[in-house]
Amino acid sequence: MSGLEPIVFLAKGAKVMLTMNLWSCVGLCNGATGIVVDFIFKENRQPPDLPVAVMVEFENYKGPSFDESRPSCVTICPITVSSQSGMHDRQQLYLLDLRGL
Repeated sequence: MSGLEPIVFLAKGAKVMLTMNLWSCVGLCNGATGIVVDFIFKENRQPPDLPVAVMVEFENYKGPSFDESRPSCVTICPITVSSQSGMHDRQQLYLLDLRGL
């Protein structure tokens, strides 16, 4: 469904690549690379549950900052994609782990 990877393993310090255009004019475009800084989970949730967001420090990000100590850090939230038939929904992060590439 929409180019989503079936499984994505992420860890703090992992080098990742964004796999869709989120906000191209500030550097959050397909192919942008960064480093995972942290994960945000709902209360009482933890892996293997999907996080609410992944904090990623992108090398070329030039947008507004929510943390002045890390101006190139942004949160990447899961996106829900429906199958063409509309019968299935899938939620995943548009991040690709680059450690094995």
